[in-house]
This record gives sequence, structure tokens and C-alpha cells, in this order.
Amino acid sequence: MFKNRRLKKKSETETDSTEASSNVLPADQSSNKVSNIPCSTGSTSATEAGAKVWCWGDINIPSDGFFDDYKLFVSSHCSSNMVKSSGGRVQFQVNPISPVASEECGSDYNYRAEIREHPSDVDYPIGTEQWWGFDYEFGNDYIADELPWMFWQTHGSFSSPSNPMTNIQLGPTNYSGNINPVGELFVVNNTPASGSKLTPVGIVPKAGQTLKVVIHLVWGDETNGIYEVWVNDIQVYRKQERTVYKEKPYGGYWKVGIYKWRWKDEVNVTFSNQRGISEINTSIGTLRTIMRRPGDPGYGDNSYALVAPD
Repeated sequence: MFKNRRLKKKSETETDSTEASSNVLPADQSSNKVSNIPCSTGSTSATEAGAKVWCWGDINIPSDGFFDDYKLFVSSHCSSNMVKSSGGRVQFQVNPISPVASEECGSDYNYRAEIREHPSDVDYPIGTEQWWGFDYEFGNDYIADELPWMFWQTHGSFSSPSNPMTNIQLGPTNYSGNINPVGELFVVNNTPASGSKLTPVGIVPKAGQTLKVVIHLVWGDETNGIYEVWVNDIQVYRKQERTVYKEKPYGGYWKVGIYKWRWKDEVNVTFSNQRGISEINTSIGTLRTIMRRPGDPGYGDNSYALVAPD
């Protein structure tokens, strides 16, 4: 079904955490025969298939809520103006105590600054495939925290806020009985019946560092679901696995930015502050995405080069 693509079979000695091949690039990725999606392509809503691009230079980002064209949405908790545009990039800033969280938020602290596609109830059917590509920059003041947070996630409109479907997370999660480095990057799949799968990838971002991220998902079960992640042209995760909940077999909408959910609580805000972490500042450059359903032109094609960050 998927051209130029073959997932490895798991050996008897392989763990169930990942089937990543750490130095494997997609076929033809380095050939320069295909350019990435140009800014002139523009964007459409989540329900429309095809290539989409946001280059940010001429896009007005609202302080909160819907973009002017209703194709994206700023999701902030608990204050506005935590997502801004500057120099052709989207800037995300979360400071738990400044500005003061709005009373109607349900928390005394700020913990989320993200953008997401719209509509959120798109509920992609089984077999839908998606690609994302963007660069993610950590501010010069960045300090790795012992409390985890996400910078990319997919989320079903039907799932609880605390249980996204797939995500990329930073933090020292206790994985397989081992304490991982503070601030290590993890690929996470929350949809298997066995519970969350957290796979450390050996990357600990530093202040001022930019990561080039490409993600490929096929929404499906153990027989047709696919989850792949590349960071800086290195494939760090590759697995054929369930990517939808059994109870709700649909794919979810995407979000990118900062989601520091642990900062909902005073004890965790204090803990981070004791490590010298008073806020998080990050940004993304051009965001390229592709959504195809079975039967659409290009379905199953290797599209790494189309979404690859500049």
C-alpha cells in the first residue's frame, strides 16, 4: 500500500518500544529532486485533503481564538497573547504567573500556548494519512525541566484533555525502570490497549537549538496504523502499530506549541522555579502538512521531501 516503504519485522530480542532505524532516511529524501511545499500553496481547513502550508509572514495571529480564515485556532490557558508572530515565525511563551491567569480558566497558572487546526471534530477515518514538517527552536533562556511537557500532539475531539493520541514530549519519564536524562525527547503513543508507550530518542535539546521535525501518521489499527518521526533528518521512531482508540476508531486534530500541563498546580510551578525555570520560550518556522484519504492523488507516496523544514 505504501510505496518505497517497508517496516521491519520485530525480532525475538527486540523490545516493543520502537522499531526505529536510527540512520535510515526515506527513499530519495536526499536527492533534491523534489522541493518542499511552496508558500504559494496556501492552506485549507482540516476537512479538506491535500497539501497545506503556513509561512506566517503575512498571517495575522489573534491573541486567542480563531484566525481570520477559521483554518487555525489559538489555544491558550490561561491567558491571551501567549502566541505571537515575529520575523516569519510563531513565538510561544508560557510563564505560569505572568500575566495573571483569567478567573474563568479553572487554574491559577498559565500552562498552554498552542495553535491547532480547525475544525477540531474532524475525526479522520481509518486509513487517512498525514505528514507534518516544521522546525522547532528553543529559546536562549531554555532550561531542561524535570517536569514533562509537549510541543506537538494529536488529539481526538472525543478523548479527554489529559489523554492525547500521539505526541512528542520532553521530560525525564521513568521508562522501563530507568531514569532518563532531564529534558530528553520522547515519542509517545497513547492509543494501544496496553496503555501509553513512551520511547526515548536520545536527544536532549539545548538552549538556542533548533530541531527539524518530520512526522508521518496513518490512522489505523495494528494491521494498518503507522507512526514515524524524524528529527534533524534522522529517523528516531518507526513502527506499524495502532494509532486510534478501539472505542473511537478515528484520527485526531493536531496541535503545536507548548503544553506544560504540570503547571496547572502550584507545587509544580514552585518546583520548576527552584530549578531556575520561570517560563518557556519557543518558536516554529514554516509549517507544512499533507492530509490524504485512501484514493486521493499521491496517497501512500513518500512525502518527506514535500514537508521537510527549510
